[in-house]
Amino acid sequence: MEAFKTWQHAVEAWRTLGTFAVSDTGWGRCQTRTPSRLQSSSLSSSSTSSSTSSPSKQLQDHTRLKRKWTRRASSNGSIRQQPPRSAKVSSAQNGDCEQKDQIPRPARKRRCTRTSQKEVNGNGEVLKQRKQTGRPALSNHADDLNHSTPQHHRSLRAGDAVEALKWTEDSKEWYCARVVTILGDPPEKNHGDKKNGGEEYLLFVHYEGFDADHADWVDGSSVRPLSGSRDALRYGPKGKESDASWADYRTFYYSKEADLYVKHHTGLVQDLRMLWHTCPCHSRKAIHPERPDRICCIVQALHADRTLRYFQRIRAREATLEELLLVHRPSHVRNYCAVNHETVADNLMTESNARRTTILALLNAPPPPSSENTTPSPSCPNSPSPPPQQKESIVRRTHGVEGGEVVKADKNHIKQQRRRFSSAAASDAVRNGAVHMITPPGLIYEMTCGELGIAVDTPFHPLYTSISARIAAGALMELTDQVVQGKLRNGFALIRPPGHHAEDDGAMGFCFFNNVAVTVASTLEKYPTKIKKVLIIDWDIHHGNGTQKIFYESPEVLYISLHRWENGHFYPFSGSPDECGRDEGLGKNVNIAFNTDDEKPKPMGDVEFIAAFYHIVLPIARQFNPDMIFVSAGFDAAEGHPANIGGYQVTPRGFAMLTKMTKELAEEVCDGRLVLSLEGGYELQPLATSVAACVAQLLSPVLVPDVQINYKGSLNTIKPNRGAAISLRRVAEIQRTYWKLPEELVDPNYRFLLPADWRAKDSISTRPKRSAKPANPSIVEGY
Repeated sequence: MEAFKTWQHAVEAWRTLGTFAVSDTGWGRCQTRTPSRLQSSSLSSSSTSSSTSSPSKQLQDHTRLKRKWTRRASSNGSIRQQPPRSAKVSSAQNGDCEQKDQIPRPARKRRCTRTSQKEVNGNGEVLKQRKQTGRPALSNHADDLNHSTPQHHRSLRAGDAVEALKWTEDSKEWYCARVVTILGDPPEKNHGDKKNGGEEYLLFVHYEGFDADHADWVDGSSVRPLSGSRDALRYGPKGKESDASWADYRTFYYSKEADLYVKHHTGLVQDLRMLWHTCPCHSRKAIHPERPDRICCIVQALHADRTLRYFQRIRAREATLEELLLVHRPSHVRNYCAVNHETVADNLMTESNARRTTILALLNAPPPPSSENTTPSPSCPNSPSPPPQQKESIVRRTHGVEGGEVVKADKNHIKQQRRRFSSAAASDAVRNGAVHMITPPGLIYEMTCGELGIAVDTPFHPLYTSISARIAAGALMELTDQVVQGKLRNGFALIRPPGHHAEDDGAMGFCFFNNVAVTVASTLEKYPTKIKKVLIIDWDIHHGNGTQKIFYESPEVLYISLHRWENGHFYPFSGSPDECGRDEGLGKNVNIAFNTDDEKPKPMGDVEFIAAFYHIVLPIARQFNPDMIFVSAGFDAAEGHPANIGGYQVTPRGFAMLTKMTKELAEEVCDGRLVLSLEGGYELQPLATSVAACVAQLLSPVLVPDVQINYKGSLNTIKPNRGAAISLRRVAEIQRTYWKLPEELVDPNYRFLLPADWRAKDSISTRPKRSAKPANPSIVEGY
């Protein structure tokens, strides 16, 4: 009735004033034209139409106007229409096209030009990679779709089988999928009104027959009910999945146990767009350590352990330019983001208005004499060990993460790559808004695969790396917001590329934006009354030079890093124990730098890292009393990593114990607010098993009692090796200036032992159990 009255008023106005000018954005405000009776007879035919128009023309205008007003009333909920069905294209891809006999106007598919296909599909491996990661686009899949939702969504429940659109190569196809979780209410319930509290209606779906890492967020218009027999539907390579398993998942999802221990406890954020970041060579000539398979193997491990059902899934978003500028300089943001100067305020990207919490980097300055007795070998960079009074953050960029030397590409090579990505395909994508080609000034190094990289060996894809990096930072911020607001207790951000090597003004070490630093700065700004002090624990084997540099002067952030140092001979060659902060941040930087003993060289393992936590990290953290804890959770200290990029022997049990100790600390000092963010870890099997053991400790013990760590009888030995004891003693000597630590820690005979009952009677019982699982099961079980 409201639509009919609105239509009557529109017709009356049209008869009185002549015609309407309808903007492309809808009927929010109609602009009237000059009435025909006031128009001069000398108006040309190109002017606005008048009452002297022919009856047929008036009838056409009348019909067109009626259709548009009817569509507007339909979108407001007054008139409901079932969206058109199409085998290839959903109604979301058609915009607001008029419906004629329920047949939509075909959407224009974005396809690469011949040049792009040659670049992308030159070898078979690249096409396979595109199938794994989906067709890249700047916006999220759900954001690209229209939010008109058919009536059947009112009855959708978790575990239901539906058909959902999935990217395959360069188009979307319908596949059978399962609803994992539902965010918001269908428009039938909230009338699509987000301003009045209506939440966007989204579904996280698992595509049947595909690995769990293919799951994605979609909106209501990209799913439809099953039509016909399930046997006739399209599935992934592993085929149809078990109905009984998904029925079990549905029962659990709506159980009281899930309401109490899942939906408001531990969050997990992932996004397919973070898989787009890869080297342009797609590992054809050399396998790059930081590659999309890292995320995939972790999700598959959680799926195999049947623990994915215990996480509340969080939808990722892009980090905004304003958020990145909280810790990064405008020049750095411009280098790695597609900045639209028409939509960004002029003063936003100026150096004078950018908020800085950083210190000046002395990157090329010669380091002062080392305080250690060991003399660096000529082939390695000098050890950056400035005295505490100088507090200089020095990073030597003469080697890569893997130890490779600098090889700068010649000008012809650089021009050739830029022409390659500036070809017709990239240019067409830029014009259509699909991708933006970005070539930062630092993209001048020739990697072992022949492609150009940043900071010696950091891969960069000119079309996709920027969006993946912004999604990684935005995903961590979205998860953190849920924790701070009390909707979740803790969470794990399954993100890449990593971030702790990214400095305020430079990318290096596989990192582009410092995810944790951006999130910490954003959290301190958004929640000034609730979050006043933040603790960052970094247990990646490499020192987080970027995080240290950004917060080196900040009294609000305590940064504690456990890393391999080797007296300044291990990447990134920073992180000396006497780098303790500067000015107001003095004492708020703790570097637990491990060195191998020359007499009895042994790699660090579980007991060494746990002893550092027990004797140094926890006492200092309790005195700092933070309001929230972040962990830069790198897993390249896990056993199985080669010496040039790892070399330590921390087991999944060791990472689980570190997580448990951190979780207990969070519950003690900051109401359990704890967020872990993935950093390093490059050998897939140790990475997957370590992350799975780690995140299991975040879950409620009621859900996974069998995997909860008990300190008693957990370690092979309670005595750290000699190199670790010497390293920890050196740290204690320096940090006693700023924190209250027991005097016994500086005793030369003190060995930093752990409690006696933590030692296992049978050391074999402490080894992780390895269960053989079928590589290609015929039926993929549900969550």
